[in-house]
Amino acid sequence: MKRIWTIICAIAFSGAALSAQNTSDTIKVNRNGADTLVIIVKDKQGVDRQARKEQRLAEKAQRPAYMVNTGYVRGYRADIELSWANKSIWGITSSHGFSFGNGLYVGGGAGFGAELSKNQDASYFAPAFADIKYSFTKTLASPFVSLKGGVIADITNKGVRTFANPAVGLDIARFSLEVGYEYQLGCWGYLDGEHIHNVKLGVVYTF
Repeated sequence: MKRIWTIICAIAFSGAALSAQNTSDTIKVNRNGADTLVIIVKDKQGVDRQARKEQRLAEKAQRPAYMVNTGYVRGYRADIELSWANKSIWGITSSHGFSFGNGLYVGGGAGFGAELSKNQDASYFAPAFADIKYSFTKTLASPFVSLKGGVIADITNKGVRTFANPAVGLDIARFSLEVGYEYQLGCWGYLDGEHIHNVKLGVVYTF
């Protein structure tokens, strides 16, 4: 009798084990083209959700370096900008600073520019500024707002102007397009006390 009960129990446990194996699901996800993550769970919906999450992470890890929203990468950051204002003013600047990984960037920079007008001789200037920027989303294309403020040294006409440049734009991976309003106030030398207003367009690449 004892032997019969032993056989019955063994059959019951074997059946339960087989049932568990039959209701389990196994999913393999390829990450970085090398290692394989294996998930074994009984909940089919849980398997699907986890698989989709792992697949998104794998796809993100395999993106080229330039396909990144730099506003949500923490650490040192630098960019270079080409700008155009008031039909004849061209400039190139570079900003360096820290990205906090939450969309906020704080830094500073400098550059060089020229006003190339048909009606007068070319004049050259060099800006130096503080720079703050906020990107609104983690997506590859993200709207942003920014503000630059500092001084402009007029090399040709020997003068100094202060300026403020609020702007809005769109980040697309490491590239940015922006449009802003630039206000300048002459504070020494040439154009002392003068108020200058420009609409400014810029194209930026972030390293």
